[in-house]
Amino acid sequence: MKGFLFILLFAIINVVTLNAQNLFSKHERVLTLPAGYVCYKTDGKIKIDGKLKETAWLKAEPTSSFVDISGEGFAKPIYDTYAKMLWDDDYLYVGAVLEEDNVIAKLTQRDTIIYYDNDFEVFIDPDGDGHHYFEIENNAREVVFDLMLDRPYRSGGNFMIQWDCPGLQLAVHVDGSLNKSKGKDKQWSVEMAIPRQALTMNFNNLLKAGNYWRINFSRVQWLKPGQREDNWVWQATGKIDMHMPDRWGFLYFSDKVVGNGSDEFSYPYDMNVYKLIWAMFYEQQEYFSKEKNYIRSVDNFFLTENETKGLPANAKIDIEATSRTYLMSITLPDRGEKYTLNNEGRFAVEKISQRTVKNWAWVRINKNKSVEDYRKYFGVMKECGIAGVMFESYDEPVYEACKEAGLEAHYWKWTMNRGEVLKTHPEWFAVNRKGESSFDKPAYVNYYRFLCPNHEGVAEYLAADYVRISRLPYVDGVHLDYVRFPDVILPVGLWKNYNIEQTSEHPEYDYCYCDVCRKMFKQKTGVDPMELKFPMQSQSWINFRLDAISRVVDKITKAVKADGGNISAAVFPGPSMAKSMVRQDWGNWHLDAYFPMIYNGFYFEGPEWIGRSVKESVQTVNGKAKIYAGLFMPDIKANFEEAIDAAFENGASGVSLFDSPSEEYLHKLKNYLDKKGFRY
Repeated sequence: MKGFLFILLFAIINVVTLNAQNLFSKHERVLTLPAGYVCYKTDGKIKIDGKLKETAWLKAEPTSSFVDISGEGFAKPIYDTYAKMLWDDDYLYVGAVLEEDNVIAKLTQRDTIIYYDNDFEVFIDPDGDGHHYFEIENNAREVVFDLMLDRPYRSGGNFMIQWDCPGLQLAVHVDGSLNKSKGKDKQWSVEMAIPRQALTMNFNNLLKAGNYWRINFSRVQWLKPGQREDNWVWQATGKIDMHMPDRWGFLYFSDKVVGNGSDEFSYPYDMNVYKLIWAMFYEQQEYFSKEKNYIRSVDNFFLTENETKGLPANAKIDIEATSRTYLMSITLPDRGEKYTLNNEGRFAVEKISQRTVKNWAWVRINKNKSVEDYRKYFGVMKECGIAGVMFESYDEPVYEACKEAGLEAHYWKWTMNRGEVLKTHPEWFAVNRKGESSFDKPAYVNYYRFLCPNHEGVAEYLAADYVRISRLPYVDGVHLDYVRFPDVILPVGLWKNYNIEQTSEHPEYDYCYCDVCRKMFKQKTGVDPMELKFPMQSQSWINFRLDAISRVVDKITKAVKADGGNISAAVFPGPSMAKSMVRQDWGNWHLDAYFPMIYNGFYFEGPEWIGRSVKESVQTVNGKAKIYAGLFMPDIKANFEEAIDAAFENGASGVSLFDSPSEEYLHKLKNYLDKKGFRY
């Protein structure tokens, strides 16, 4: 019993520890919500004298009192400090009041390190990207230290001290005396007019109504000689570091004149998304400091519901990373926005164009349906978001009706499974490890009459056939199927159909051991594949057959392309599964598009498996071709939207429905596409 209690207690402690280590709690100090300030227009001319006596200043709301830079839990500053802001077409006006009973300032030369005195500092990032921001410091003598930074110091930033804010107006008023005895002073106040043009880049006027800037204020205070300074700020950064633009406040420019109405502050970003992407940034920083490498996968952030529950529906988190750089993003497709953040802390919110998808259907032509029936059906397809049809046979009037409806028409034809040459080329057929030819002993079903890809004439015959059908009237492209060997391992959901268990490779389903292949392999390796003790473990023998199919595909592709045709293929789900199950290395082909047949029910899998398969496929082709997720209608009817979601969220360019989807499900597809805001 004691042992059981110890194990239970250990498990509870581990669960509590894991829960405590989610990113939000781990980096809590640097993830607090920055405050916002509504900046109103002046109601008249502002005289820069440090006194803040104009009516506009009196009407302007003060910021909250400054706090310790490290945030909650640290001592409250012993002197009060606050700031105010106003604007007009030419200037941002900053006023600050710093309570102090002994105002001291010793430094007199511009661009010395002013924070060696007690000082007031302004940090401004006009476009909010965390780069190319400005800093202006001054002491009570009105001595200025101003500079521009290309990026924060934490990201290897450089400062440009040669930047002197052109046109800056600054004044200080001391309520008391300067550099006199302690206890007789009340405060000092700072007033600045920062010219719009001094902060302008690329001729962009960022000082205008409706815009947001990032801004923060700091007060450096030396309370006791020989001890380190205190840092009091408007917005706590969570660390003793002001150069964290993501932690600064938001400054919103209202079109209202101060005192004439008010605007309620609202954030320019979805702050749940903002918080998460910056939590990931700080996790990357910590990870790099320990490992000298960056986290490369979203999964390795181990995000919990605590971090993701606030994200908008359909938000998608991505990361592209190397050991030295990364770009993280959170895409909000329903809002047409993409939040990005890189390893240098450069932040942006990009507008993304409406996503365009292209959807397909595999259709077997029914001779009992009239052309008029098909014409109506194709009209519904077009209306509901189908762009093209893969026909398993050819019927010119049906193809013509398809084209008239505005759909692409592609001829879907089997490739290596070719029973039509049984009489003319019986020697072409593949042979299994038992020495049986698919000519007269096909695997599984009678129509499994697979050719050997290495037999002379096979590739040429197939290439000529696909060129021929690509030239038929109304054919927009050829679509390959059965571009492989027979299944050495069937999908687990089909085992019961044939009363077999394929927990290993069975010799009667393992092809091609014909005389041609055996001779070619022996010439290449010195080994007869029939003598391999464990052929399923021989990578050279596996590669030999993968390459043989790929050479046939290459021959067909070159012929069709040279003739100006379009070529695609139905392939097994996920390149890794395709290699092991049917000797199909489609990730190394050169087609226009791939349609992985992700029939999840065949594998006893749910919709989430569709997403994993699509993701592997998209990563494998790496932008060289389109991936259209092939979905089996009987498998997805109960989870229709989930299945399509899984495909699109993992990078599919569209889906292809098998076969001849009903009008009911075509309309469900349309409703889904419209709800997502997809173009089709």
